[in-house]
Amino acid sequence: MIPADFQRRLIENIQPIRYFVLAQALHHAMDRGVLTAIEESPGSSEGALADRLGLDSERLLALLHFLQNEGYVVAEQGWRLTAKGAGVRPFAPWYEMLVGGYAPAFVELGDVLADGARYATRDGARVGSGSCGVGAWDTLPLVEKLLAASDRDLSLIVDLGCGDAAFLINIMERHPGLAGIGLEPNEASAARGISLGRQAGVGGRLTVHTGTAADVARLALPSGGRGTVFLTAFVLQEMLEQDGEDAVGKLLRTTFDSYPDALWMVAEMDYQPASPVMVHGLAMAFYNPYYLIHAITQQRLLTNEQWRELFSRAGLRCLSVAYPDDRVDSTGLQVGYLLARS
Repeated sequence: MIPADFQRRLIENIQPIRYFVLAQALHHAMDRGVLTAIEESPGSSEGALADRLGLDSERLLALLHFLQNEGYVVAEQGWRLTAKGAGVRPFAPWYEMLVGGYAPAFVELGDVLADGARYATRDGARVGSGSCGVGAWDTLPLVEKLLAASDRDLSLIVDLGCGDAAFLINIMERHPGLAGIGLEPNEASAARGISLGRQAGVGGRLTVHTGTAADVARLALPSGGRGTVFLTAFVLQEMLEQDGEDAVGKLLRTTFDSYPDALWMVAEMDYQPASPVMVHGLAMAFYNPYYLIHAITQQRLLTNEQWRELFSRAGLRCLSVAYPDDRVDSTGLQVGYLLARS
């Protein structure tokens, strides 16, 4: 017997499937330039859009019909964006990181749950690029607070794990007196960083090297480090799982041994998956999937207290703590530290 309310319960319980497909469709529509092309040439046919973007017209039409039913585009004398479609575009970096970058990890979720010996894969270049785009909204104001708290005339910022260097470039654009050095293990991201630096007009002040955070020892930096500030944004979480806490402590200690007067800015996440704060809208929309992702992709998050204890064991003192602007993120789950040698 089919229950009288079966269809109602069916609709309710398969909504996550709908949103899974919607997230993929929106990511690819933005990544392939579909929404941008419609905004720039409203009223274009699917054929004209397909020719412009090098896409299959019939398949593009299927995507447009899907997005029309979800309220992002409308067919009115050609294709046009709705207010909803125009409104989603500023948030493309979140889609690039979580959907484009971590899609392989979610496909492998069942396998890695059963096999504790291996981790899920990810698209490192997309994760890095998306993270830099997200950071322009939440982490950049945090870093600005830490730079102001340094009360120093800084001349060099060294970003370890800089991704495509977009975030580092944003800082340099705000501080014309700062030179920048980026270290990035992904060769494609490092090459893109050099290109972005030229496009932004900071190429003469920016150098990007291919390498891990531990390769900082091979950089030729000003002695003493009084005008130097190091930056690790969501990099220590990777070192913790891949190399262990001792390696993180060694990186911090040995860098300060070489540059005792330098400063270090760390941006990380406070690991609170079972905290009451998880009822917050942004906590559910972003941090809930973020915490799951990091448990299966060879990364380890710590609580705020654990981060502070790790820095203390490494012989560092915390000069200042900062959080993103509440207008972007009022959860308190992203935190920044300004560190100096004890």
